[in-house]
Amino acid sequence: MNMGLLQAAFYKPPQAASEELALPTQVREQKHQINTRHCEKYHNLVAWNSGIASVIHPNYLQVLTLPMQLSMMVNKPFPFKPMGLVHLANEIKVNELPEQNAELNLKTSFAGLQVHKRGYVFALKSEGFVDEALAIEATSFYLARVKHDLAHDEQSGHIASNPETTQLLPSLNNNDHQGPSLSFPLTFEQGIGRRYASASGDYNPIHLSRWSAKLLGFRRAIAHGMYSKAICISMLAKNDAFDCRTASPSIFADKAITTQFVQPIYLPSATEMEVSQAIPKSDEIQGNELPSLRFSLKSQQRAKTRLHILGEVSTI
Repeated sequence: MNMGLLQAAFYKPPQAASEELALPTQVREQKHQINTRHCEKYHNLVAWNSGIASVIHPNYLQVLTLPMQLSMMVNKPFPFKPMGLVHLANEIKVNELPEQNAELNLKTSFAGLQVHKRGYVFALKSEGFVDEALAIEATSFYLARVKHDLAHDEQSGHIASNPETTQLLPSLNNNDHQGPSLSFPLTFEQGIGRRYASASGDYNPIHLSRWSAKLLGFRRAIAHGMYSKAICISMLAKNDAFDCRTASPSIFADKAITTQFVQPIYLPSATEMEVSQAIPKSDEIQGNELPSLRFSLKSQQRAKTRLHILGEVSTI
């Protein structure tokens, strides 16, 4: 059994009154030489275009820092149980994608805590530096489903003005979008949860099998949210969504890739990815700046459309 998963399963957070609840303030840091064979394994799994595979996939930072993130959530004074956390959103900001053989200085830290109607939302940030320059950062937003005194927390200042849409969570731009300029099917196979776990190190039981998922309240295994995001990013590059003549690493330079995880993708599933471009306001057009892209992942189940992912690529 994965040791980190074992620690997460048995971790008991310290008891604290609501007004005393706080995230650890330490920053984890380590040097990391990218293993090109492991990186290639990940790239193959998420269909990262061979034409731009000399640089890492934007999601790969999350894979590299996962052990650091988990270690921060299985040691006191982290206030929540790691098992059962709900991944609500993820935002990646790219200055420049590192080379596949780069040496990185990795950092992880908690980046915020707010009360949510169903518990608490916290942010966990990862950063990757090349030669002391910040190349890429990724922030994941998790919901810890625990009871709290909502009225008391409003007075203490821990709560957002609207607990259903916590201010800590990243938002998408309000620009109008053309209606889908690209649309193509994406299939999530039965065993993709186990394959992604092997490549990423994320062995959460909800992704591995029907039986392990049922133990945590799901009727079947579900796809990793970060795999879903990774495959969407790869499709954006592969299918020339940016209207570039050729795919290149620069299409993600100075970009933010924001994703909201709406509903789980049960395995196996057939989904449809749709991509549309923003209609920029006249005062927002600057030089050759590319318009933002909106993408979504949906499926049809029992004559109903289910939205799984809603995301956006925008200029930082």
